[in-house]
Amino acid sequence: MVSYRHIIVAILLLSFLVFTALFGSLPSFRKTPVGYINRLIWIQMPGLLLSTDRLISGGRCALFLKRSGYYLMNENHPLVLIFYMAVVIIAEILFVPAAWPRLSSSHRWAAIIAIIIPFITTYQSVRSTSSVITEDNLDSQIGHYPYDHVLFHPGKVCPTCRLIKPARSKHCRICNVCVAKQDHHCIWVMNCLGRGNYVYFIGMILSLAILLSYGAYLCYMLLDDTLQDVLIRRSAGMETRSHWTVGRTYMQRFDLWTWAFTGDVRIGAVGLLALFTAPLAWGLFLYHVYLIWAGTTTNESFKWEEWKEDVADGFVYKNGPETPIERSFNDMNAESRLSWSVTSSQRLINKVGQQPWHREDDLDMQRAGWIRVLSMKEVDNIYDLGFKNNLGDIFHTS
Repeated sequence: MVSYRHIIVAILLLSFLVFTALFGSLPSFRKTPVGYINRLIWIQMPGLLLSTDRLISGGRCALFLKRSGYYLMNENHPLVLIFYMAVVIIAEILFVPAAWPRLSSSHRWAAIIAIIIPFITTYQSVRSTSSVITEDNLDSQIGHYPYDHVLFHPGKVCPTCRLIKPARSKHCRICNVCVAKQDHHCIWVMNCLGRGNYVYFIGMILSLAILLSYGAYLCYMLLDDTLQDVLIRRSAGMETRSHWTVGRTYMQRFDLWTWAFTGDVRIGAVGLLALFTAPLAWGLFLYHVYLIWAGTTTNESFKWEEWKEDVADGFVYKNGPETPIERSFNDMNAESRLSWSVTSSQRLINKVGQQPWHREDDLDMQRAGWIRVLSMKEVDNIYDLGFKNNLGDIFHTS
């Protein structure tokens, strides 16, 4: 009994560490315990190991790990995708044959649908390249979003692709292409997520979260039915309505659940895996729902976080209502092709690189018609059209 409890605690701890390692660097976690543990995992612990390796092997192990890590994090390899698919397929091979004879017809159909959809959305996420910017689709990509003159400016050219950079685009050094409305490069699908395939990624993590939750529920249902059959039906008859938990303490219930898990290892093990990994999938899905609600992307959220810090330090100014704004040829050329419903005359100036900064400098900026930004609420995000329209935009795959 004790060893099984240790396994459950270990799985919970592992799930937390995986979540922290993968998502602890996000801006929303930066100054939280999750962010501190993330830096401990990726910065402080590797630094300690490097120091130890230099003392023991003269740095040879570190060189090998550095090369391996570079390959894992900077090459477009299929190892993580293979691992992810292997875990899903092996879990289904273990679970489905053991559970299938005990499922009703409605649960069988629901299980088939829940199993198939993640494979379809994963395949679409992996194979879709419609978000890649090329010479052929550059004009149409420029027309999708306006330049906000905060995060994105007209006339910028990608030094690698030699193409004008549309608003919200980013060059991916792993895929070595410019990606329209780039969210992030996902090692789980071996692809960049952008305007063309972001919706497939959202479908993948949602369908995976549902699959894991449904799998955990089926595990509970089947093992609960086993306990009901062994403890109640066989002793009190099939017509009893009493549940097996009635009259038992929490420790007694836990011990009986442990007995059920160990007696049906395939269903119990996969059920525990689903139970403890489902929160990771739901957390990732809800984070991207938040990004959609905010009218931003993962890439843009990091950029906004940098502006937020500079605003807090008092280095950011915006144009006042009477401040003259020069409109370049690049501005007018880009705006003439826009299909976006919102534009802005907002311009920001960041003085963070012009220290030391004195009160006289602030007065000079105000005399020139520039107003110090005191809060990010004063900064326009022209890509936020409201949740409904933001959600509709992710379904545009061309």
